[in-house]
Amino acid sequence: MKKRFMLFCCIVVIYLFFLTSCATTTLTSVWKDKNYQGNLNKIIVIMFAKSPETRTLIEGQFVAGLEARGNNALASYKIISLDQLPDRDLVASKIKSIGADTVIVSRLVDRKAIETYIPGQSYIFPNYYKDWLGYYGYVVVTPGYTGQTQILYIETNLYDMKTEKLIWAARSETEVTEGDQQLIKTFIKVMIDKLSSDRIIK
Repeated sequence: MKKRFMLFCCIVVIYLFFLTSCATTTLTSVWKDKNYQGNLNKIIVIMFAKSPETRTLIEGQFVAGLEARGNNALASYKIISLDQLPDRDLVASKIKSIGADTVIVSRLVDRKAIETYIPGQSYIFPNYYKDWLGYYGYVVVTPGYTGQTQILYIETNLYDMKTEKLIWAARSETEVTEGDQQLIKTFIKVMIDKLSSDRIIK
């Protein structure tokens, strides 16, 4: 019985960990050019990030997500260095030189921290249902705690390189309570799903 009690406690702890450790991305606004009739042949993905590691990671996963749906995409870090990104004309020239017709640009526009309180919970389970007095024999209690949630505000725009006009734009909020990997995966999935549902990409 003691072993089962310990196993139950472990399951409760693991469940609570996955319940509270997640990254959630929400679209706050989306705009689409209803007159756009183009066909995206090759997409360049640009992520404005302070570190080359973050940029490489995000662009690489974004490209992988696009290609998984049958789109032709390329990460900008492969043809444009970090110090070249601020040079708009140079970036445009390099993008056009490889035959890309569209570019997705994402950047972090703001961030803030929110302090939240997660209340404790009690879990009561029976002692093999043997008798009434032992029915509520064990109680597992998880204490409440205060945590801090980071909110990231990201802007993502899609441009037609022939006309240099905006095709699609989105603003999103991402609540972060765990590592960068899950944050990136969640953000990219939301962006790609919306681009697909708006019939911009495959």
